[in-house]
Amino acid sequence: MEKIIHDAVIVGAGIAGLRAAIAAAEVSNRIDVAVVSKLYPVRSHSVCAQGGTAAALREGDSYDLHAWDTVKGSDFLADQDVVEFFVGQAPKEIITLEHWGCAR
Repeated sequence: MEKIIHDAVIVGAGIAGLRAAIAAAEVSNRIDVAVVSKLYPVRSHSVCAQGGTAAALREGDSYDLHAWDTVKGSDFLADQDVVEFFVGQAPKEIITLEHWGCAR
């Protein structure tokens, strides 16, 4: 059996997986990163989600409602401390992705 070895293996090629791969590669240009997906990246949940990606970016947007939607969408299985961190980071990450040319 052939063995394939990488420094980091990321499962999932949605926005989160691809962003994680970029973050890993930013650590060092010598890191070997693999992204594994059962779908072609443009068919990932990130692209196919009903409303696209979400972040509290504009006046009237709510961190609390974004957090609630995330927790509810996880069938209440999400770690709420992680969701709080995620919701706080989402605006900066969405703006970064937009500057890179990613559609949302």
